[in-house]
Amino acid sequence: MAVNKNFVVKNGLEVNESLILANASTNMVGIGTTGPSYLLDVAGGIGATDAYVTGFTTLTKGLQVGTSGSVFYVNDSNNAVGIGISTPTFPLEVHSSVSAGTTALYVFGDAYLTGNLDVIGDIVYDEVTGRNIYISGLSTFVGVSTFKSDVYIDGDLNVVGDIVYDEVTGRNIKITGLSTFEGLGYFGSNVGIGTTNPTAGADSNNTTILSAGIVTANYFYGDISNATGIATGLSAAIGVSSEGTFVGTGATIINFASSTAGAWDVESSGGIATATVTPGASIGLVIALGA
Repeated sequence: MAVNKNFVVKNGLEVNESLILANASTNMVGIGTTGPSYLLDVAGGIGATDAYVTGFTTLTKGLQVGTSGSVFYVNDSNNAVGIGISTPTFPLEVHSSVSAGTTALYVFGDAYLTGNLDVIGDIVYDEVTGRNIYISGLSTFVGVSTFKSDVYIDGDLNVVGDIVYDEVTGRNIKITGLSTFEGLGYFGSNVGIGTTNPTAGADSNNTTILSAGIVTANYFYGDISNATGIATGLSAAIGVSSEGTFVGTGATIINFASSTAGAWDVESSGGIATATVTPGASIGLVIALGA
């Protein structure tokens, strides 16, 4: 059957010297070369509107996209890839001309780093799960922060607002303002008021409150039998004493004494004391004025 052919070359083709070579024995075509090593071997640049490659593509030199690689550049000399930069110095270097607050790098999915992540600007995140977080500068927590384990602070803890806690164990607590204890306050050791050495007057139970000034209180409860300089049960009335035995007590005491130390016969009944003078006894009067 006859086939219509416009132009047939059976034994190869050569156009000009080193321009186009079609080798019929190897079925290879060379452009710009007389010794093609591939089906199409081009020794020089290729200009094309579109390129469609279905197999693997191997580039033995760098790759440039954009003017001088300004969009995407692969540098084969230092194995660096640049996006938005034609002179990358890192394995992957991304430069963007977008304004602040605009996304320059977007990763859909997880990003796994085996080394450190150094960020000069801010980090905005939804949730962080980690083992150690080291913050050297000022940190501001706008919302509620929950620590499910212990928190260790090597320096000072400065709090402008309120602190709500369940229990505090510490060595020294200094409070410069007014403190209100609404519940029961327990002090397991000595408490000093106006003194830095409360142990100076500690008792055997080591629970002494030592005050270097005046203590004012509405009520005193408990056993104060060992207290000094305290008079109990005093009223504004004048007390009467017979031979050193109190008949009635008061801030001011009148003591009746006799030469025989037995001239008075004192009987008390129903809260009323009756003093009877023994006839013939010599009686003296001593007045002790109280404060």
